Amino acid sequence: MAQLSDDCFAFGGPMMSVDEAVGIIAARVNAVQDVETVRLTEADGRILAREIAAPLPLPPFTNSAVDGYAVSSRDLPQQEEKALAVIGRVQAGSSASAPLQPGQATRIFTGAPMPDGADTVFMQEDVRIDGDKVVLPAGLKPGANVRPAGEDIPSGFAALKAGQRLRPQDVALAAAFGLTELEVVRRLRVA
Repeated sequence: MAQLSDDCFAFGGPMMSVDEAVGIIAARVNAVQDVETVRLTEADGRILAREIAAPLPLPPFTNSAVDGYAVSSRDLPQQEEKALAVIGRVQAGSSASAPLQPGQATRIFTGAPMPDGADTVFMQEDVRIDGDKVVLPAGLKPGANVRPAGEDIPSGFAALKAGQRLRPQDVALAAAFGLTELEVVRRLRVA
């Protein structure tokens, strides 16, 4: 069989190393430096041009991690169950109308801000209702079922790094920070 002169398998010269090939590419290709601003809906898959520090803590306020009853740790039952008066309810998106006093509880829902004076939440499945009181079992630790402000991301934390490819969860994080646009590197143009 005749040997073709442009047969890639017939090359008889020395092989180029991977490092040499990468060096040639790096010397001949310039990184894109141009930056453009895009809406969040267009940011997925793009390369972030500038670091984004958290402008606010996430969550932005101390809130309940479960549906249940917010109480003060000073009222936690130690040995046997204890009944507390339910003075109100707090849903996500609203706030408590009054701070908790000793011996009181507030009905609270997941994501709702903790009332002043409350630092612990009993899950609704673990309590029993007796008229206008909630009966709490013994054994819960102070601070249970509460998410402190900044638990996920503290204010000022470098949440998104320059040069990273944005994924849907990164775009969602930018939205949680209240951003509507991001600065990204211009897309490559290939000819």
